[in-house]
Amino acid sequence: MSEEPNANEHFAFFGLDPRKAKRSMIERLIKPLGEAAWTRFPPMRLTSYPETAARARSAYEAARRPARSFVTACLQKRLYALQYNGTRNWFTRHPEQIAVAWNGLNGSRRVFMDAARDAGARTLYFELAPFKGKITCDPIGVNQANSLPRTPDFYLDWMQSAGLPPEAWRDHRTNILQRTSTRDKPSDPGRAETTGPYLFAPLQVPGDSQLRLFGGHFLTVPDFIDALVKAAEHLPTGWHLKIKEHPTAEISFADHIVGRTARVVLDNRTDTFALVAASSGVVTVNSSVGLESMFFDKPVVACGQCFWAIRGAAETAPDQASLDAVFSRPESLTFDSKVRGAFLSFLLNDYYVPLDGGELAQKNIRHRLRSERWS
Repeated sequence: MSEEPNANEHFAFFGLDPRKAKRSMIERLIKPLGEAAWTRFPPMRLTSYPETAARARSAYEAARRPARSFVTACLQKRLYALQYNGTRNWFTRHPEQIAVAWNGLNGSRRVFMDAARDAGARTLYFELAPFKGKITCDPIGVNQANSLPRTPDFYLDWMQSAGLPPEAWRDHRTNILQRTSTRDKPSDPGRAETTGPYLFAPLQVPGDSQLRLFGGHFLTVPDFIDALVKAAEHLPTGWHLKIKEHPTAEISFADHIVGRTARVVLDNRTDTFALVAASSGVVTVNSSVGLESMFFDKPVVACGQCFWAIRGAAETAPDQASLDAVFSRPESLTFDSKVRGAFLSFLLNDYYVPLDGGELAQKNIRHRLRSERWS
């Protein structure tokens, strides 16, 4: 985004209230820029638009909990249709308002933001950032749905003009910590300390929207475990795979892992980033651990869709055959250090917004409101 935004421009925001801490974070960022009004539920209206049915269906398919019966599924889609109609009508009548939502990928939040965009309104999607003291603030979506360019040239060009120390991004490594564990989970008895080179696969929380929406061939945790077990049979002699369940997962899939093959070890005891640091590479569907592992100079393989799987920064293995191929050549996994450094520098210094709501945060948000294109 090349031109400087007008620092005196005043905005009006209308958001779907995420409540409590999330609302507080958003307000800290947008209140210095203008007025903010909130609604607990999207407006509703009977009169439909040509896009209503498709938008309601997309919101239903992305919802966290599928309906238990055909009738409840129909009722849920009908609710989303009414919310889409009401929200779109509201933003059509208030085109100056900027739609705000937390995440915006699921259910009512999705139809709220889709309706605003279809009405021609500007939008801001917020989400926690993987970096301490930062937040995602994007004009078109979060995670894989965000506005970031997917080509390495953009980041290399940005780095050349940014005037930053090329290795400054490395300082962030000290801020990367394992998520706090919510309960103890089992490990392989006596096998967690297996020696020899290994690949590391951190599992995600079951039901994670990143898996459901952007997992590709690996939409659930068991799907990914099965693929990993099959791929592990292709590892060279002396190599093994270490798997760790997500520290905050409410259920364990230990029984689905332990004892299936000698090539796979379940290690829930060791710190996640100690496992990353000692590994020869990290394999994930689209966990943020993949992005964080870049700070440890580790090759990373993305098996699902994720914005950080930029050519040069990470490798991809979107199906079983390509995953088997990766495991057959673990010693040749690599990355382009210049591309990766430029990409991480951009995330730290430009894309993610400081949570303090200061001048830099306001400037970044004004940029995002001015244009959806990065240039």
